[in-house]
Amino acid sequence: MEKTITAEFSDTYNGFTTPGGGHFELYKQAGPYEYLLGALSGCLYATFKGIAEKMHITWTGANFKVSCTKRAEPPTTMDHCCIEIEASGVSDQKKFESAMEKATRYCSIFQTLSHVSEMKWSVSFN
Repeated sequence: MEKTITAEFSDTYNGFTTPGGGHFELYKQAGPYEYLLGALSGCLYATFKGIAEKMHITWTGANFKVSCTKRAEPPTTMDHCCIEIEASGVSDQKKFESAMEKATRYCSIFQTLSHVSEMKWSVSFN
């Protein structure tokens, strides 16, 4: 399945547009790594959501705190990445963690980044 965005870089605008019309301005709201970490959290959550729904798990919220460190020497790829998930209103904590573990195996962005970075994740419940 092909995915496409349109990117524009000029004196007045730096950003990209999705086929659905979403506009994401770069460098104004965030830098490249913030977008990468946001994409990681979005992809991981979407993957988790599909798995969790099949497992009949319910929850009312999930907050992701994603942080990383970059290598000092070129290429300055990501070295370590930590994803802290705080979940609320979870019907079955054990199944929730199992679904998240599966999501890390199936999430394309998580798996891509794992080739250059040590990936860690944890879940806490409230």
